[in-house]
Amino acid sequence: MQILGYILIIFAIADFGSSYAGYNLTSFLGEASRFSPIVIGLIGGALVNFGEKK
Repeated sequence: MQILGYILIIFAIADFGSSYAGYNLTSFLGEASRFSPIVIGLIGGALVNFGEKK
């Protein structure tokens, strides 16, 4: 679970960074793509945290 969490966090950072370059990695989400790095990062953080407790 931790590995998947770290992958999601890295993807969220890449999505956030690419938005400044004018490219949206999650454009298929429509208006929700504006908040996708936050949501994906939170899910990744929860998976990392859950994996550490086991």
